[in-house]
Amino acid sequence: MPVYWYSIPAQIKGVIDRIYSLVVGGKDIAGKECALIACCEEEDLSVLDGVRIPMERTAALNKWKMVGEVLIPGVLNVGDIEKTDGCQQAAALANKI
Repeated sequence: MPVYWYSIPAQIKGVIDRIYSLVVGGKDIAGKECALIACCEEEDLSVLDGVRIPMERTAALNKWKMVGEVLIPGVLNVGDIEKTDGCQQAAALANKI
């Protein structure tokens, strides 16, 4: 997911809200695995805390296992991702899952 305004995009927030409603409704969704792949324009990795921390807390609340994170800074223009090892990291994470 891309980071917009230092937080989770609204589409992902909607998914998290729906998942949470399952928990409140008593549905057991524990034991799932999840991962985070995100990029941002800035070079400072702390910018991704606005996405990383809510995802980690969502996983903890739902009793899911975070199997990994790929956080790539410095992605602004078309082709910038190719200057990083982000795609290789994402592929390695996918293989892990």
